[in-house]
Amino acid sequence: MGDEPLSEDVQDRLTDRRKQQTASSGTLIVSEDEAYVDDSITIRGLNLPENAELDVFWKTVEGKWGVLQGNEVNGVQYRPRTLQALTVQTDAQGKFSEEWTIPEDYGGDHNIEVRDGDETTLAKSSVAIQPWFEVEETEAQLGDFFTIKGYGIGPNVVENNYQVTWDNGMVGFMTGVKNHGTATARVRATGPTGHHKIQIWRNYRGVPFMQNNTQSPFGEVAGGRQYAWDVEVTEPESEPRAMWVEKLFDEAPLPVHVSDPEVESDASIDITPQSGQPETDAVMTGEGFPADTEVDLVWHSHTGHRVKDIPIRPEPLPEVFPTVTTDEDGSFQEEVTIPQDKGSTRPIAAKIDDKSVATTGFMMQADILEVTPQQPDPGETIDIELGGIGWPTYENAYYFLYDNKPLGYVCGLEARTAITEIEAAGEPGYHFIDVYPSFFDVQDDEPDFELKPHLSYIDNHPIRPLPGLHMTIEITE
Repeated sequence: MGDEPLSEDVQDRLTDRRKQQTASSGTLIVSEDEAYVDDSITIRGLNLPENAELDVFWKTVEGKWGVLQGNEVNGVQYRPRTLQALTVQTDAQGKFSEEWTIPEDYGGDHNIEVRDGDETTLAKSSVAIQPWFEVEETEAQLGDFFTIKGYGIGPNVVENNYQVTWDNGMVGFMTGVKNHGTATARVRATGPTGHHKIQIWRNYRGVPFMQNNTQSPFGEVAGGRQYAWDVEVTEPESEPRAMWVEKLFDEAPLPVHVSDPEVESDASIDITPQSGQPETDAVMTGEGFPADTEVDLVWHSHTGHRVKDIPIRPEPLPEVFPTVTTDEDGSFQEEVTIPQDKGSTRPIAAKIDDKSVATTGFMMQADILEVTPQQPDPGETIDIELGGIGWPTYENAYYFLYDNKPLGYVCGLEARTAITEIEAAGEPGYHFIDVYPSFFDVQDDEPDFELKPHLSYIDNHPIRPLPGLHMTIEITE
């Protein structure tokens, strides 16, 4: 019986036990218990295999926004992620010492592990990343922007949401969900000219907790680094830009928002370009249709209302695009103009005898259609009309700031264009209206991201890149 070979299960258990015993034999020491992104730390290994090549791994997470059906924001989701940080060589005493730079990553505790070629963990240690922030400009001309960068943000609920204030008034929030804890925000250089204050606050409820730096159980906002800056707004060298939309990207429609054809066929349709603002000139092409046949091209808007509990559905608008006739090869090409409509994916169907045989979509992007007057008298009403404001919850509540003060939001479901009125408030001179993406609804209660200007939309908004919209008015004497 003594010579009987061990079962595979017993061998596996013994192997695991040896690995655990080996893992407890090594020692890993880091020079700092806490560090910031881009800090250099020393990692030392002791009591490890002699003259061995070993790998050092960094344990972290990968973040993303949970979004259902390209529409409902379901909160923030994180999953484990392991990165190889270093390959090291121990000496004859089983030691090594290496310098390593903390990568751009989320805040909080991160385990560091040393493993051998069999993936056995030989030693462990940890280091905590502290969040920190910087303002890239100390001065900016009236109407320009100050850029704020944050590092080591999140993922825990307390450190996931940081608020930005301008002269003690909240502008909006920034978060590093998608970008490994790094976020970018911009704050307008509003008047009067002279010195102003930018400050970073922290609170999972989405608004500044006033005891951040005096009595918070989580310590100061940036763990000892700067969280408030004096900046200077200077006279503009030329007139500030009147109105503009930030850079738009080439996008494709979201397939989840394009219905399948009602009738199976070999037909297909395409539109070029696939994205743009209202009034964009485009070309529709079709192939695989019956020869010499009329095809109705049908643009779809959306109807419905969340607050009124009316289901949101595509609405066919057959009058927008023309009816075309295929050639002898069953193909067509037609120039079209994108209409004024709600944003996000706009479904397009090709119909024969009122049945869709091919479908595609166009990604409608935001635009500023009207700002009137741009030189108002004090107290005069300013009419503002925006196009391409989307219906999904991550983009249908564009939020207005007036001279960096939150004012309110417009909804992309009320009509094909979003129309609002603002009174010209403040002293004579330039005033600035900035419109940023926000979240109409988020399923998770914490952190509270709802209906607040999302300043880090530049690199952290869910689903797709959305632009900021900017306007300047000049109140006359």
